[in-house]
Amino acid sequence: MEIISSYLPSAGIGYDFSSIHLEPMTFLEMTQYVDGVKDISDIERYFYDIRMLAHEDANILNCYIMDIDFLIFYKKLISVSGNTNLTVSVKCPDCGTIIKKEISLEKDIKFENIDEKIMGGAIIDLGGKRYETKVPLVKDLLKVFDVFKRYSRVSDLKMMKTISLFKDFETKSQQIENDVLGATRGDITLLLALRDLYFDRVEPVKVFCPNCNKGKSVSERRSMTVSVDSLIVDFFQSVCLNCGLDGSKILFKQIS
Repeated sequence: MEIISSYLPSAGIGYDFSSIHLEPMTFLEMTQYVDGVKDISDIERYFYDIRMLAHEDANILNCYIMDIDFLIFYKKLISVSGNTNLTVSVKCPDCGTIIKKEISLEKDIKFENIDEKIMGGAIIDLGGKRYETKVPLVKDLLKVFDVFKRYSRVSDLKMMKTISLFKDFETKSQQIENDVLGATRGDITLLLALRDLYFDRVEPVKVFCPNCNKGKSVSERRSMTVSVDSLIVDFFQSVCLNCGLDGSKILFKQIS
């Protein structure tokens, strides 16, 4: 299955390949995957997912980080759904009601339009120093992950993504890490703005509780949100909980 680059959150700006190739997992691959991620942390699972996709299409490593969450989600979704729809469960934080919501990749997962002028990177001042930023690729994030795993430093994925924005990371990793983690005042705003520009491109899906919103007008309704990040974690467990078995698939023989 080919995913056209222009369909991705980055719109494929600057890519030298026109599409990414992904295939749904087979039953064997899915069971091997579940066993492979069973005893690892969520962050290790994230990079396990990246390497799984890169094994299928090497261009994954040259994708922007802003595209990879979509591609991980898409790979898992086409493995269990023929129409790119998925049913998820959300617990209302107010009344505890479990709400089932069918999410459509085409209708519900929306990306903010990318501004082409930001794709060339920028010059920023952080911690009294001047840095050059870039639009990080997946292979840049893998380098950051490998460094931090080796030296048992940062274990927060969003921090790793933020640090991967810096062009000189490979030669100034400790300095950049200190300036990012120790940022204060206006520097915090700067880093949050960079995250919004390059990573948080997916609009959360709204889910409404039928109990808490009973009798309320549209303008008064309170909503919860479901993010793509939360859908990626424990994806197959969610599928098993929400996608019932089609009874027509198994026809039991009568005992004579």
